[in-house]
Amino acid sequence: MAKYYVSRTDVNLVDERIVGTETILTRPSTEEAAHEGARRFRGLGAEGIHVTKHVSKRYNKLLREQNKRRKENPLTVADLAQMTEQADKELSSTPKSQEG
Repeated sequence: MAKYYVSRTDVNLVDERIVGTETILTRPSTEEAAHEGARRFRGLGAEGIHVTKHVSKRYNKLLREQNKRRKENPLTVADLAQMTEQADKELSSTPKSQEG
């Protein structure tokens, strides 16, 4: 029995070049389950969703590339401190509601 998985394709313009990336969203499963998963992702507003037949070599290659992309920019403590500082500024600058 053939297996299928759901993936998302993003196309971006980087340095005046078109760059496409495919991201795996689900594990391989039955065709019906994959189509149902794709329907749900589309319902959430995701674009570029595809149901793809599972070919082990291609699937594993995509998974390795995906892991490399995720590990490229790890979040550091300095990043967290900067985000916290920015959030504090935004919270303190919002006007307080008037009680009446």
